Amino acid sequence: MKEGPDLELGQLVQDDQSHQISGPECVVNGEKQDRNDSETGVEVQPERPLDDLTTQPHPLQSESRSGPNKENELGPTPTSLSTVEARRVTASYPTSPANPRNWTGRRKMLITITLALTGFISTMGSSIGIPGMHAVRDEFGVGFRVGVLIPGAYVLGLGTGPFIFAPISELYGRQIAYTSSQVTYCIFFLGTGFSNDMATLIVLRFFCGVFASVPPSLGVATCADMYEPSQRGKPISIYALGPLSGPILGNMLGYWLLYFGWRWAYYFMTILSTLNTILLILVMRETYAPVIQKILVYESIHHPSSASHTENRFHPINWLPDLSWMPAMVSKSEMLSVYGKAFSRPPRLLFTNPVAFAFSMYYAYLYGLIYLFLTTIPLLFGSPPFSQNDLFSYGWPQGTLPLSYLGLGLGFCSAAIVAANCQDRIYKYLSKRNGDKGQPEYRLVLTQTGMIIMPIGLFIYGWTANSHTHWIAPIIGQYLIGIGLVLPFNTIQNFLVDAFHPYSAAAIAGATAARSIVACILPLFATEMFVKLNWGWGNTLLACVAILGVPCPFVMFLCGKKLRERYAFQG
Repeated sequence: MKEGPDLELGQLVQDDQSHQISGPECVVNGEKQDRNDSETGVEVQPERPLDDLTTQPHPLQSESRSGPNKENELGPTPTSLSTVEARRVTASYPTSPANPRNWTGRRKMLITITLALTGFISTMGSSIGIPGMHAVRDEFGVGFRVGVLIPGAYVLGLGTGPFIFAPISELYGRQIAYTSSQVTYCIFFLGTGFSNDMATLIVLRFFCGVFASVPPSLGVATCADMYEPSQRGKPISIYALGPLSGPILGNMLGYWLLYFGWRWAYYFMTILSTLNTILLILVMRETYAPVIQKILVYESIHHPSSASHTENRFHPINWLPDLSWMPAMVSKSEMLSVYGKAFSRPPRLLFTNPVAFAFSMYYAYLYGLIYLFLTTIPLLFGSPPFSQNDLFSYGWPQGTLPLSYLGLGLGFCSAAIVAANCQDRIYKYLSKRNGDKGQPEYRLVLTQTGMIIMPIGLFIYGWTANSHTHWIAPIIGQYLIGIGLVLPFNTIQNFLVDAFHPYSAAAIAGATAARSIVACILPLFATEMFVKLNWGWGNTLLACVAILGVPCPFVMFLCGKKLRERYAFQG
């Protein structure tokens, strides 16, 4: 009887046990970590047993099961050898070139900048149609509030999309989510330019928002895939500048495109998004660790066919990811489980955890203010048809009206620069000072700063406009508002990811849904509010609501860990 091969195989399996990925844990950089890591941005389901990875059993395998001693006589089966190989792949992953943490800084930054550009175009699409709302209303014969749904439906789509694409990114990877969504986004945006009635336009705008939601919702998680926690501040700040500046620059560009007709805003976005999609396909690579490991395991067992690879790096087949691993590595039960949790966890976490609720509501309020100002700044600076007769306006013509957004845009840029240069330094300093590896509350220093600055900017903006002072005064107020919006907006995302590990995806999804609802509703009543309260008291009301959130970061600094443990979410 040949026992040698079995003993050798048994030793290999035993040697690999310490490296085996089993259940929710894995080895990263020599340390055991939970696979539902907040660094990935989405929860990960436990892998299927590695013995199930081979789909084509060897004939000897079935024969070996016919008798109790047949396997020893035949030696190790293909299934057991594949299991050992799979364990070797996953054990070597921390040092593998396929691990995004091991990529060069240049490659990581190229992907980060590409994602920032994609996020910029995605959110730019939400506001580029705002300048032409009056033209659409006149052509289709609808009222003001229906016209506001042009950006509102898009924003609702931005809040709906993560519930569809976050599970896709968890099951099949970030690259698939980005590529599939952006290709479809281009198609729907082209359709908006040919809309013949308001209902069609609003429905198409909603679906544009759904497919545009992937870069704003997965961008932070993708950066977290590539960078260590202490290195994330700068890349995330660079990335976040794209989705945050998109609405501002999109609105500005929309006024100039309006000279060619309101449909040209949508034609232009179709061209721009198509070019960006090509760039994304060329640059983007898979970054989600569990999916990369599935691909490596599959390729170690089912060697890629020569048809799917070619030596010519510019061949079109090398531009698209190989999808042959999906049926073998993702089961139907796993897919149903992931989608079920994606829809159930966010509302449960949002409405049962006071910490998640408080920060998500302020996060949503910030996002709502961005779109409120996008729709009301023309009321203060523009001339008819962009202004209201019963509300003071500086009366700028259409050609120079886009310049009225410069204060807000410069504030966004300044805040992004501050966050990029200071966020990691603050995190490392507080970690070293307190002798730990970092706490989620260390992200909230800049949050507190922005929360204090924003009400000041609202008071200056509102009361200088109310007093009919020189236009530079409300622009200065805008600048402070921009800083006060971006500093908390940027850092609250990081806080939610760190604080609600391993359910970070649920926290982000809940906050994203809340912000989209608020951003859709708030602008509907903005014009009426300023007409009744005027610029001074209208902005004072907004400032008073913002002040309610100021104590939250301070409270979390004092007793954040106790609160997180007391209201720990169990999934």
